[in-house]
Amino acid sequence: MDVTFSLEHNMKRIHDVKKHHLFDSGIYLICKKNDMLSRKRLIRESDLSGRTLMVGNTSPPELKAVQQRLIAGGNISYFNSPDHNTTLTNVASERGICLSPGFLNDHTGEFVWIPFDCQEKMPCALYTHKSESRKFVLDFVKMVQDKYKDDPLAV
Repeated sequence: MDVTFSLEHNMKRIHDVKKHHLFDSGIYLICKKNDMLSRKRLIRESDLSGRTLMVGNTSPPELKAVQQRLIAGGNISYFNSPDHNTTLTNVASERGICLSPGFLNDHTGEFVWIPFDCQEKMPCALYTHKSESRKFVLDFVKMVQDKYKDDPLAV
């Protein structure tokens, strides 16, 4: 491995790597373009009342906390979805809506991704070997960091 991308919480127990922070990914609602929610610029918990939410076992802990808070509120239905691709298929077939980390947005325009109003963020970073000193690797990492710093993408 020269460089890898990861959520920072996934790498906390990995030794001999150096973290190069990129961004803090927000949480987004994914819905179809014809969904009434697609017109909103920001989604709040109350907007999801009466809706069906898909949740996944592989969700990052920050997203799981938001999902559990919504479910505990008792105003939404939910079901488990095994993976992100299945979830998108279910969104397309109008079986429900989904909350997702922004870094999973493929920017194809097939779905509407709307920021969800919450404090939770998912720190993301590139990782290299702790002893990495090759110029082309470090230049690549710096280029990616600069891209997110100078022109932050909606993540």
